[in-house]
Amino acid sequence: MSASANGPIGLFDSGVGGLTVARALADRLPGERLLYFGDTAHLPYGDKSPEAIRGYSLAIAQHLVDLGAKAIVVACNSASSVAFDALVEAMDVPVFNVIDPVVAEVARLGVDSVGIWGTKATIKSGVFPAKLAAAAPKASVSAWATPLLVPVIEENILQGPILEAVIDGYAQPTEAAHVEALVLACTHYPIVAPQIGTRMGADVALLSTPQIVAAHVASALAERHLLSTAARPEPHQFMVSDYTPAFEAIAQQFFGEAIALREDHLWG
Repeated sequence: MSASANGPIGLFDSGVGGLTVARALADRLPGERLLYFGDTAHLPYGDKSPEAIRGYSLAIAQHLVDLGAKAIVVACNSASSVAFDALVEAMDVPVFNVIDPVVAEVARLGVDSVGIWGTKATIKSGVFPAKLAAAAPKASVSAWATPLLVPVIEENILQGPILEAVIDGYAQPTEAAHVEALVLACTHYPIVAPQIGTRMGADVALLSTPQIVAAHVASALAERHLLSTAARPEPHQFMVSDYTPAFEAIAQQFFGEAIALREDHLWG
C-alpha cells in the first residue's frame, strides 16, 4: 500500500457544480477525506479560453497536491475537456475526469440517440461526440451549448420561473431531436436534474454523472491500493478562490452546516 493512501482526494470545479461529484464520492467512500476547490473567482469556465482553463486547472491541482491530495478528480466538464491531458502529464498523482466514465456508460446502455447539454467550452471542444463515436459508433449524437444554467445555479436559483424558462428554452430543440438519453455534461446540472427530468419527460433517460464518476474513481483507487485505511477520516475541507454566500449555502445543503469553508488566493 502506498504511504499516501490515507491522504485526501482532491476535487475542483469552477464553482458549486463539482459538489455533486464530491457528495457522490463521500457517499460511495465514507472513509475518505475530500479537499474541494471551487474557482469562484474565474466562474464560469465555460466562457473561458482553453488556455485559460488549463492554467487555472494546473494551478489548482498543484495546490491540492501540495495540501496532500493523493488523487485529483477534475469535477468539471469544461476542464476535463481541455485540461485533462495537461494535468495527467504534470501531476505525480492519479488524475480522473468526468467524461470517460460517462462515455463508457452510454456505450453500455446501447441507446440509438444521445443528447448532450454542456457549457460552451465543453461543446466547442467536441470531446463527447469524438469519444462517443469511438465507444458507441452506432449512436447518433446531438450536442447543445446550454450556458445559462450555470449562472442560474450559482445564484442558488434552484426552482421557480427563471429556472423553468431556461430549461424550457434548451428542452425544445432537444425534444425536436428525439433523443433517448441526455448527458448532463456539466457537473452543475445534476443539481437541477429533477427539474430537467420533469421537463424532458420519462422517455428521456438522464445520465447521473456524479454517481457514474464516483463508482469509477472508487474502483480505480481500489485497484491502485489507494483507499484509506484510517479509522476515522478528518473533516472534508472546502476552499474557494473568491468567497460567495451562494457557494456556502449550496455546500451546506450538500454536506450539512458543519462545513469548513476558506478562501485561498492562488493568483495573488
